[in-house]
Amino acid sequence: MDDASRWACLHPDLVRLIGWRVLASDLLDYVRFRAVCPLWRSSTVCPVGRGLVDERFHPRRWVLLPEGRALFPGHSVLHGYVRFFNLSTGLSVRARLPLFEDHRILDSVDGLVLLLQERDGAIRLLHPFTGDIAELPPLTTLVNDFAAKSKLSSVWDLSDFRKISSTSVSVTSDGVITVMIILSMMCRVAFATTSGGSDQQWSVSSWSLSPTWRSVSFQGRLYILQRSRYNSDPQILKIDPPRHNKEILSPPKLIATCPGKIQPPYHLVQCDSDVLAIGCSDKPNSLHLLVYRLADLILEKFTPVENIGGNVLFANIERSLSVSARALPAIVGDTIVKTKPRDIHLGEYHLKGGTWLRTTDESTCGFEPSPGNVIHRIFWCHHNWGKKPPCFQGETTPRLVKRNWRDEVHTPFVPKYNLYFLR
Repeated sequence: MDDASRWACLHPDLVRLIGWRVLASDLLDYVRFRAVCPLWRSSTVCPVGRGLVDERFHPRRWVLLPEGRALFPGHSVLHGYVRFFNLSTGLSVRARLPLFEDHRILDSVDGLVLLLQERDGAIRLLHPFTGDIAELPPLTTLVNDFAAKSKLSSVWDLSDFRKISSTSVSVTSDGVITVMIILSMMCRVAFATTSGGSDQQWSVSSWSLSPTWRSVSFQGRLYILQRSRYNSDPQILKIDPPRHNKEILSPPKLIATCPGKIQPPYHLVQCDSDVLAIGCSDKPNSLHLLVYRLADLILEKFTPVENIGGNVLFANIERSLSVSARALPAIVGDTIVKTKPRDIHLGEYHLKGGTWLRTTDESTCGFEPSPGNVIHRIFWCHHNWGKKPPCFQGETTPRLVKRNWRDEVHTPFVPKYNLYFLR
């Protein structure tokens, strides 16, 4: 018996166990694992139909990556293709998603995409690699509930409800999906579930957040960093998803207080299994950045860290990301990429040395990602999801750029072909 036959004759229980371990690393590795032979495919769980209700199949390390040059998802030039970037490996794949032709992106979390159909206001949660879709209440129910709870509802335009700063997705044991969103303009939190029923609607919180806050989604919850008043120490709050049979959102819970020596601008970012708080040093004219682990702050340990697992933190005012240094060979680990104080360029701050360097791409902080600048595209990857944003000006035709690591690591990926192995 040759080696290939021995692998094909593994016990189904062992194949299933190996499959779960592969899935813990990456969903697409699991897809390739199931494609090895019919036995391995029949011995493992198919992601299709379970991509949303089973959190193990959420593609957490994948994010939407802008094409640049005002090529928003759904642009006719892209022919229905959307690009995703793996934060661990740097792999870039293009998936053809015709749904983007009449939908716009509201937000993305854990690799899942929250979509709005512009024609009728339907809101849907999409798994981009399995094609699974969860129907959520329409946008009109969100607007109506906010109007019933706010005296200033007439001030806001319909487009203001499309501006979302953070989204969390959680799934109960019986498969009910709960989605929480933070409405950026209103400083309110809203939630909806897939529990069904004719009266299904979005519910908006009766309380509001501080005007100066930062947020991050982590393990189905929302975490907020804000100041309760001027010159007070920044606080970190946690918002738990409500039970699907509960109609109101509980107020945020205070879980930690940051030391006063951390100054704005603040950032919250998920990094591996931690939540990190980033801020500036309070020393006069200092350019140093401070990073604290939320787990340490909860235990009242106020020592900043210099080791963040060899990752690179992209600290953006809109959304921060953690990327493995393996995905960005030109940037060393334990580095923060953000706009350098008193400068218009993106800089690299090295935590161990406490020094600033210009990014190797000479990136500026402009809103339009350059198609050949992966650092800039990652930094602004949550900015140009909407269609035809006003800050995007210039060409709408992609330029031809040299394909090296700085552009992308390109692997053709067409879900129509790969879904054969998913089934």
